[in-house]
Amino acid sequence: MTRNFSDKAYEALRDRIINGGLRPSAPLDIHRIASEFEMSITPVRDAIKRLEADGLVEVIPRSGTFVRHFTIQDLIRGYELVEALDGMAGYLLAERVAAGDVDGQELETRLTPLVNRMEDNLERDQARTWAELDGQFHQIIFDMSENALIASSYYSVRDQMKSVLSFISPIYVDRANSVREHRLIIAAIAAGDSEKARKLCQDHRNLVRQILKKLLLQM
Repeated sequence: MTRNFSDKAYEALRDRIINGGLRPSAPLDIHRIASEFEMSITPVRDAIKRLEADGLVEVIPRSGTFVRHFTIQDLIRGYELVEALDGMAGYLLAERVAAGDVDGQELETRLTPLVNRMEDNLERDQARTWAELDGQFHQIIFDMSENALIASSYYSVRDQMKSVLSFISPIYVDRANSVREHRLIIAAIAAGDSEKARKLCQDHRNLVRQILKKLLLQM
């Protein structure tokens, strides 16, 4: 039962952090959270430990527990990792297509509707929906690459990187161009061209990393 409460607290707090309900540097009062969730402090404490392990929460000695504040430099480092992982995932999936383990046409049929919906949500006030569809697109590639270590590494950093699109995508990202890149990625993977898929996936992520670097120089 305690574990169920811990999972409930973890999921609720994680969702608030990722989606901006709890802002960076916001304090996390265990007793207040336990009261709000109508549970004891033990599952809440367990949930916060898990969030700390995820890199979403930080405990500052003699000060308290806070939602982690990511600097631009933190996000650049995170995107360096995402860029490498995404390239390898695209490469591996294209290899599976070339080997006949995955049907390229079926994969194209699965990914293209997501990109079509992204194209329908290009306006600035639709950026959150666009970002969610983008996340689904890349998750499919990671899941189907069949490398659990690469996928788990991506998922561990993905939630942190969601904060990137929340403040960058509406202003700085050329979402129409990104949609075009997604279509090129689909074509390369569906054709089983692993090297091209790797380069396209990495270049796609590199664009956001370059935006972050420019923002860092402006600070």
